[in-house]
Amino acid sequence: MMWTSGSWGWMWIAMVPMMVLMWALIALVLLPWTRNERDRPPSPLERLDGRLAAGEISVDEHRTRRAELEHRS
Repeated sequence: MMWTSGSWGWMWIAMVPMMVLMWALIALVLLPWTRNERDRPPSPLERLDGRLAAGEISVDEHRTRRAELEHRS
């Protein structure tokens, strides 16, 4: 039986690329599940609310800009 000659070199040639491919596929499937809300950029309304909370703008200015943003969408 010729295939039992004790040479395992073919296995490295075939198995290493298959393992790399398998881990890449696992990463492509699992990475979107691990992302959370912190990874997305804040929306314009969230930024506007943050500026009001930080005291950068007044309540009247916040209302005016919020109305403009809501009118656009």
